[in-house]
Amino acid sequence: MRVSGFFRSIASLTAAVAVAATLATGTAGAAPSTSTASLTDQAIDRQAAGDTAGAQAAINQMPIDQAQKVVALMTNVNKALTFPLTDQVPGGVAPGTAIVILGYGLEDNGALRPILVERLTKGLAVAQAYPAFPIVVTGGAPKAGKTEAAAMKEWLLAQGVSGTRIYTEERAGSTQGNAINTAALMRQNGFGNGAVLVTSADHTRRSVADFLVAGITLQAVVASDAKIQSGPMSASGVAGVYRDARGVAKI
Repeated sequence: MRVSGFFRSIASLTAAVAVAATLATGTAGAAPSTSTASLTDQAIDRQAAGDTAGAQAAINQMPIDQAQKVVALMTNVNKALTFPLTDQVPGGVAPGTAIVILGYGLEDNGALRPILVERLTKGLAVAQAYPAFPIVVTGGAPKAGKTEAAAMKEWLLAQGVSGTRIYTEERAGSTQGNAINTAALMRQNGFGNGAVLVTSADHTRRSVADFLVAGITLQAVVASDAKIQSGPMSASGVAGVYRDARGVAKI
């Protein structure tokens, strides 16, 4: 699927749902034999495949509240697919932003894998550029009695980062969990909802979608390596982003 033209298709879907909402309450022409869950599946699968007309046809048959949720999901996925990425420390990030570093599976003995060290190294560079920003390290999946987040905190402490800046989210076992739990942690600690997200290049689009759906405003997304994809994602890749984001949205 090519991302070009995606903004126009999402805008059309949003406008159609808004019009339907003014004309009806409850259901916008629902087909009695088709469940809301099935219509949701159809809309998302077709939009992921680039079939905006098919997605719109399914959305038109949904209850208005579900249609609005589906269009909101599509809007966030669209933003994720087109969000600017960099492998450099971003400039001009707004005060009050959190730095969020995503975990990666540990070795069986609890040691950091090279990919996680890459993420931490890039996150450290961002943290050094913005010394007033809190740092959230997120990841559960314990090995040898140690979670990803705990191991990440140890690494940052060893590099001289103050422990008062580091917040650990130690329950997530997936990118969905990273997003949901980090959003909750940020709320509980009185942070704003802005974040700089640090992860591997091949993990960025899915991560961005999940964090946007979780309600986090991304100020920047930093890849820990220089393998940023410049062209459009494959259809299977887009479908994977939708599957993950849908899990966060719980629709």
